[in-house]
Amino acid sequence: MNAIKSLESLPGVISHDKASILLVHGNLKPSALIVMEGPNFRDLKAPEHITLASLDTLNAIFSELSLSSVKKTEIMEARESGSYVEVVRFFIARDISTAEKLKLLFDTVSVNHAEIGRLLGYPETAVTAFLTPRMLNQADTPTSTKEVSELNMRLLGHRLSKDNWQEEVKYLERSGEYIKSISPVIYDLVTAKE
Repeated sequence: MNAIKSLESLPGVISHDKASILLVHGNLKPSALIVMEGPNFRDLKAPEHITLASLDTLNAIFSELSLSSVKKTEIMEARESGSYVEVVRFFIARDISTAEKLKLLFDTVSVNHAEIGRLLGYPETAVTAFLTPRMLNQADTPTSTKEVSELNMRLLGHRLSKDNWQEEVKYLERSGEYIKSISPVIYDLVTAKE
């Protein structure tokens, strides 16, 4: 599939977001937020934009994978102090109404973490424990389980609950195997040890 090869080599999108695109396409995740960043620049009067070619490539990938997207573009302070970066956020899903709903939730001043978590496909028990005393401390997150390999645990993109984390991570094995089956390149990137 041409879209997969294009996605593998697309600059400006982190590997976890590339994996999320594949998971939404494979119906293993209802929606995702994909971020594309341009180069850093210092002068707000002369911003460096993401190339049209990169944006067109990403839109072509979405189209070939039958994904709908809604985007939001903004200039932000970069991680490097004194510089800025253009950021385009793509809210993707298999249908436009879900993509629009995800964007609306992120745009809302009082962010609804629970609804966002559900739309991103996180387990319900993890969603309800988020930002409560029932949330598992980050340091206590396991690196593997009997059912989930260490590599596939690296796909985890949300916090877990103290009481149900063993169940909440089981989907990672299936997700990892799916990504590996359609793009070993993206799988290797997303599961590489940091």
